[in-house]
Amino acid sequence: MAELPSEIRYDIFSRIPVKSLVHCRCVSKQWRNYINDPYFETMYAKQAAMINDPTIVMFRQSPSNVPNSPCTLSFLEYKEEAGAGSCTLKLNKKPPSMEFMCRRWNDRHPRFIVLGSCYGFIYSSQRHSNDASIFVVINPIRRECYELPPINTPLRFDSGLGFDESTNSFKMVCVMAKLHPDKEGLCTMVHVLGTGSWREIPQVPSHPICGEGVFANGRMHWLTSRNVYCPIIRFDMKTEEFGVIKPPRKGPLGSYVHLVDLHGEVGFVYIAINYSVEVWVLKERGWVMHCGFDQKPHLGCGYCSRGLMVLGFWNENGDILMTSYQGHQKLLVYSLKSDSLYESDCIGFEQQVGPVKDIRMYQSTLFSTRLFDQKPKEKK
Repeated sequence: MAELPSEIRYDIFSRIPVKSLVHCRCVSKQWRNYINDPYFETMYAKQAAMINDPTIVMFRQSPSNVPNSPCTLSFLEYKEEAGAGSCTLKLNKKPPSMEFMCRRWNDRHPRFIVLGSCYGFIYSSQRHSNDASIFVVINPIRRECYELPPINTPLRFDSGLGFDESTNSFKMVCVMAKLHPDKEGLCTMVHVLGTGSWREIPQVPSHPICGEGVFANGRMHWLTSRNVYCPIIRFDMKTEEFGVIKPPRKGPLGSYVHLVDLHGEVGFVYIAINYSVEVWVLKERGWVMHCGFDQKPHLGCGYCSRGLMVLGFWNENGDILMTSYQGHQKLLVYSLKSDSLYESDCIGFEQQVGPVKDIRMYQSTLFSTRLFDQKPKEKK
């Protein structure tokens, strides 16, 4: 292996699934150095974002009266029945992959345990004090947890984690609304992971942002409102400048909208009050409709528009995985080929009562939080 040119060596390793690469690191010190090479980790992360080989993870947090509560992360095993129009998700019986502390969330909004993800890192937050928060960046595969320096925040703030290819560094962006929710009342803070402080930049978005951000093609993307007419805000990780994108179309009144990561691209989801769903994908030439469908009668009428959330592509065919937060949590799959919507069988967690659950599509990565010990230089 050592005698091969580096580009061939990287090409060979890049074709191996990340879970197998983790085991390959134990073969020898030389192989570990190859796989831990920052250049290879970056190349692999970009490639993995475009490949549909997701891992499904579940976060569980028990209700608590304290600001921060223990949160456990577990992997879900899934099996899709070929041609049968059904699938099964099973909670791994092994102990949770890892545990960490995160902010106590309201039971009515369990989806917000996770604030977002980027290149295989998932992040949440902790309440550090009455006026400060700490972001927590997690790599589930490596069982690593990294805390950012505290940042003074109001109760209402939004954030996003992205990657700056020009410096090979990760950046956390936090946009905070001050007393008046207008341009003058916004503040943008940026932290380069591995450094010891936050810095304020002069640029602010033209509208307050809301919801979970999606990182794609070097930019973060946020909604400005759940209103179907509002634009999308984007933030360039290299130039640290904001821009505006129009939504795919003016959806029907009463629709609930959200963004989602679809194979490393930005997805825009309309969920109407009549239970119809549209999923759009942002391409270089603009928005392209991926699919549109109605909920089928046999699923019942218990799914309100705000209780549904698209999690991502379920398989390489572009089928859609969704979750419902009405009552106990359910998982739904929409099949493009058969134009049908069916409920996944859930084993081990389907009827659990009490813990808040947040299920996510997770793209495994080789990136380690040890990258943040290299102390990249902050932009002045």
